[in-house]
Amino acid sequence: MLVCPRTQSGEPLRTAASAEVLEARKRLLERGSFSFEKYGLAIKGACEAAGIPPFTPGRFRHSVATWAIEKGADPASVVAFLNHKSPSTTRRFYATHAVPTKVPTLR
Repeated sequence: MLVCPRTQSGEPLRTAASAEVLEARKRLLERGSFSFEKYGLAIKGACEAAGIPPFTPGRFRHSVATWAIEKGADPASVVAFLNHKSPSTTRRFYATHAVPTKVPTLR
C-alpha cells in the first residue's frame, strides 16, 4: 500500500502499487522528505525536460481518472481511487468528459 498526497478533504489517498513504485518510494524516503511542493517542482522539471507546457499535480490526477474511464474502468473503482465522497462528483467531472472505449462483443 502506498500513501499518496492528501485529498482535498485532507484524508490520505491510498492505492495499491507495483514493486517498482514501492522501490522508488524507498529511494525517496532514504533521501529525506518529499513534500507537495517538491512533487510539483518535479513535475514542472519533467515537463520542461520533455519540452511540454507544465501542468499541476491536479491535472495529472484528472488525466489518470479520464483515461481510466475511457479504457472502460468501472466507475465505482474510479470513485474509490479518487476517494470521492459521492459518485456524482466523479460523474460530473470525469464521466461527462471521457468516452468509454467500446468493448467488443460476440455475435
